[in-house]
Amino acid sequence: MLIVRENRRGAKVVKSDPSIQLQSSQRFRTLTMQMLEPLLALVVVGSLLVSDLERSPAHAIVAVVGGIVGYAFGAYRARTTYVSAVPAHKGVILRYSLESFAALGLLIVIKLVAEQNLLPDGDIFRVIIATLLGFLLVETFARVITLLRYYRRDEATAATVTQPAGT
Repeated sequence: MLIVRENRRGAKVVKSDPSIQLQSSQRFRTLTMQMLEPLLALVVVGSLLVSDLERSPAHAIVAVVGGIVGYAFGAYRARTTYVSAVPAHKGVILRYSLESFAALGLLIVIKLVAEQNLLPDGDIFRVIIATLLGFLLVETFARVITLLRYYRRDEATAATVTQPAGT
């Protein structure tokens, strides 16, 4: 519900502020919406991961490995999608990327497979799922933290540019 509200809020901001010019491959997102994504991942992916770890505590190792790769991918994804900060509306402009669609598709597949217990019998498949769950959970946090760092950097730059000399 909050994500839908923030998505609508972002659309209203773009319509009401002519200074925000988006190219066809770009979208405006509020910071609140960006920060809701890791919380949603924590609830959805985290619950699946906890369920898996209850059955196989040894999967924690592969989940950590997946998390390390997820961190690198999340930081990379943030760098490739970030365009600019819009401090006046507490938002960011992001560009669509192939990585974004791949991560979303991966999340949907993992969620469906894990929730419906569609994996064939065998430990290797469970290990792969645990690795991917660790990847997805950390990737979301890494991406949003990196986006927030870029936002803060741009916000600070904008503040120093708009301050009169001698203050």
